[in-house]
Amino acid sequence: MKRSIRISAVMHKLLVEDEMDGFSVVDVRDASLKLEEGTQNSDEARKKVYRQIWQYQQRGWLRSEGKGRNKKYFQTEQFRELKTVPRKKAKREVLRKECSPDYSILLRESNEYKGELEIVLGEIDEYQSLRCRFPELEDRLTPLLQQARERSAHLLGKINGLTNLLNTLSEGAQPC
Repeated sequence: MKRSIRISAVMHKLLVEDEMDGFSVVDVRDASLKLEEGTQNSDEARKKVYRQIWQYQQRGWLRSEGKGRNKKYFQTEQFRELKTVPRKKAKREVLRKECSPDYSILLRESNEYKGELEIVLGEIDEYQSLRCRFPELEDRLTPLLQQARERSAHLLGKINGLTNLLNTLSEGAQPC
């Protein structure tokens, strides 16, 4: 007893049930778009159909005549003798998404950085105050002030990044 060969449901419908023969890639594309009710754009459908036709031609199930846009494909005796069945679409297992993942750690980090930034801003204020009160220490205070300013810029960048992300997450949140 011959084993059944599974082929795509669309190609089975067109080649076996509708007995399509002497067709072009565009003919099969148009027919497949009618069957699938506009689930694809025509360019993607043409590519998909062509890949299947090419495979069938490699297996000896189809032969071609002509060139370019005038190329026509015909079923071979080998294909007509095959027992084919349509391939069923695989059911995709839907991954269950959590409705509200816990991003509270991001909020905690943001608050921590804000606290550190306030401390660094206090340092900057103090270095500036010390510079005014003790002008003779300016050479020693200037590098400390510069380091504090760099730390504050770094912390502000982290805070902005986390804030932007948290805002994006809150805008994209969908109720369950």
